[in-house]
Amino acid sequence: MIYLWYFDRQDAIQCSGINFVQDLPRFMVLLLALQRMPYAEWGYNRVFERKAESSNEVRLPDEDMGEVDLTFDFKSDKRTTHFGLRGRATTVFPVKSKKLSALVPTLPHHNPHNPTDGLVAKIYWPEEERESEADILKKVYKIAGEDKEGKVKYHVPEMVWSHKFEDTSTANIRKALGLKDAERGRRVLYIIVFRKLDPITDLSDKEFLAAWWHIVVCHYALWENNVHHRDVSPSNLMVYKTSDGRYIGVLNDFDLSSTRDSPLGQERTGTIPFMAVELLTEEAIKGDIKHMYRHDAESFIWVLTWVSLRYREGQLLRQGRPLDRWLKVDAIGCRKEKNDFLNTGQYSSTPSPSHRRSWRVVQSSFEARDSFYNMKRKADRSKTAYADDSEMEDLEADISEAQHHVSYSLTDATVFKTWFEDIIRTKLPAQFLDVRV
Repeated sequence: MIYLWYFDRQDAIQCSGINFVQDLPRFMVLLLALQRMPYAEWGYNRVFERKAESSNEVRLPDEDMGEVDLTFDFKSDKRTTHFGLRGRATTVFPVKSKKLSALVPTLPHHNPHNPTDGLVAKIYWPEEERESEADILKKVYKIAGEDKEGKVKYHVPEMVWSHKFEDTSTANIRKALGLKDAERGRRVLYIIVFRKLDPITDLSDKEFLAAWWHIVVCHYALWENNVHHRDVSPSNLMVYKTSDGRYIGVLNDFDLSSTRDSPLGQERTGTIPFMAVELLTEEAIKGDIKHMYRHDAESFIWVLTWVSLRYREGQLLRQGRPLDRWLKVDAIGCRKEKNDFLNTGQYSSTPSPSHRRSWRVVQSSFEARDSFYNMKRKADRSKTAYADDSEMEDLEADISEAQHHVSYSLTDATVFKTWFEDIIRTKLPAQFLDVRV
């Protein structure tokens, strides 16, 4: 028997088996059909076909501009690729475009403080039922436009152009085959062009910590305005350098974000090595634990931990990098690794010389986090503890006190203040705390 499998970014489809001995004519017809299939039917997207063999330029249709020219730098060491048969498969390339470069200064959300003339193109396959990143960013720009304190304005990426390839939905073939739940988890190809930013990991010491703080403040301000990022990781924290030499932090990559009443899709949100421990459980994987602000807040601490231990003077350590195992295990395995780190590992870890200041923030933030979870565990145990009548009055008092503290600590404002704000003000000079650009 021989089986044909079809793979796309949504999932895999298996056909019924063919006995190529008993049904040789059908098998030969199949081989002939495969031999004559054009590139498009093999999955090659003809929209991105080059104008000439030696050119990296493609031209894409646009309702408003007619046509958009894009010249990709496929050999750049700044490109970002993700390999795999399914999922978003996000790829980011440096790109040049005469038409889009001319459009930049006219954007309503244009950032005049970022002097770069570089552009990058993000090509990926998000879930179609999710609110699109382009639509979320429009809401972000509206919040930034009303921002009088500078918490969001100039701390978010500049989208120059976006395009959805309507005919690429992975639901199409499933509908044609009459498959059940053809639209569940369907994906579609998108391209978004942004102004170029640099990774926050290029920075060290006060400059790094100040940019990290900019992003923490921006993230919280957006959360309070019902834009929930939900995927805090080093690759999503970016910076740009102003003409006067100041580095500004930018919260990047909103394709897994959610807004009020927006559908959440089927995809788990978050990057495993940086997800909160509470989200690395079987309950959370099943979707039984709601994603809260404190979970993203904890991710910011894990990012700080990661960079403090693995980077020196803006460079990833070549040898002896701690935490490598976090990249090789699944969610449950990573939870065990992180619990071991919280219990013992953090006390024997040594940060790089260029991130000692950040490491002190890590230690203080984890103390604040642990205080909350210890109180939460106390409240949970109290609810299930057995006590006779003589102990009940004291038990009820303990439960009341524990629940009060957990409820208080649970508020987003308190998490932001106790895990970050109170701590960062003791670690950075005043001029580095100002988030306004």
